[in-house]
Amino acid sequence: MKKDQFLKEKFLLNFNPKSINSFAKETGYSIRKSKLDGFGFLLSLMFSYQRGKDFSLLDMASFLFQEFGINITKQSLHDRFTSPAVDFLKKCLDCLLTQKISYSGEKQALKTHFNRIRIKDSTKFALPDSFSAKYKGYGGALHHSSSMISVQYEYDFLSGQSLDLRLTSGVMNDQSDSADFTHDIQENDLFLRDMGYCTLGFLSKIHSAKAYFINRLTPQVNIYSERDSKDPVEINSYLKKLKKNKLEYLEMSVFLGKKERVPVRIVVSLADETTYEKRLRKTSKQAKSTGNKVSDKFKARARLNMMITNVPAEILKGKDIRKVYSLRWQIELIFKTWKSLVTIDEFNTKKIHRFECQLYGKLIWTILNLNIFNWLQNQVLQKNKVLCSVWKYFRLIQTYQII
Repeated sequence: MKKDQFLKEKFLLNFNPKSINSFAKETGYSIRKSKLDGFGFLLSLMFSYQRGKDFSLLDMASFLFQEFGINITKQSLHDRFTSPAVDFLKKCLDCLLTQKISYSGEKQALKTHFNRIRIKDSTKFALPDSFSAKYKGYGGALHHSSSMISVQYEYDFLSGQSLDLRLTSGVMNDQSDSADFTHDIQENDLFLRDMGYCTLGFLSKIHSAKAYFINRLTPQVNIYSERDSKDPVEINSYLKKLKKNKLEYLEMSVFLGKKERVPVRIVVSLADETTYEKRLRKTSKQAKSTGNKVSDKFKARARLNMMITNVPAEILKGKDIRKVYSLRWQIELIFKTWKSLVTIDEFNTKKIHRFECQLYGKLIWTILNLNIFNWLQNQVLQKNKVLCSVWKYFRLIQTYQII
């Protein structure tokens, strides 16, 4: 069997023309028989990424004629971008996200202890002001647009399986997202997220579900040495101990939050000078805009890297906490790929349904290829080799259309 045919059969088993067209009927996109069915509509949008903001209805019509022999006008295509069309494409994406793909990569050290390693983040970009009724932005001179969209994405590092991908209003922050989506916490999951997601309430729910987290400590959270301590720990004491004893790091069992008292291990190390100055510049700029000054307490915190986790020491040593947490930065590379190579933030329409259809088409194409990348990566890892970075992979498939 040819490699391209093998990949199609493996990854498109439940994502084939018959299934896609059934979704089109179910969502109301295909009410009656038409020369342009749901599958053709989806495929033409999936490959629109190649033209970015220059993608036009004429390009779409040309693709349909070349691939399927369908002769359709620009106006007819324009009329296809409706609310049911958006629902149809969202259904296709949801189906793709729920597909369970088997991988056989060697990550046994982590698989032994964790069911999934769940990495999540979001990326945002501005939209035309006319989209603000659905996708609200911050507006003003600083943010430039009254309309903004946020793409929330989560995947499992161990399998490469995409777990969640949603489009939300740009003003919905990560804290709100973490509070609203806590229904799928499973025992022995490990959550790696940016500080913006990690409220004490969210961390408490993870701990109660017998799952795990590793995070940087947010500056606003107080640390207590005992569950019933009245006074929080002075951060300056950590700084003094590290400097006086010339330690690589400090590790202690503490409790977080005045009310919550979440039990964690805290691992504290000195930040390098470049990191400290960067933190200080950012906070100083924010303080100046509000007429405030940077406190001595913040300056002490800024000199420290403070990691918190509820993973037991026998599973993960203190010196390895930052190393495992660094896996989270892979999602930044994925977002960079989405914007720089797949151009999810580029479009040339002021019709909101057409924009949403184009965006869903690009995201479906991206998730399919991420699945293929992760499967190939794990096949290569079995031979103690490395395939390539996700960035290089997407650069390659822009030349060779795998699917």
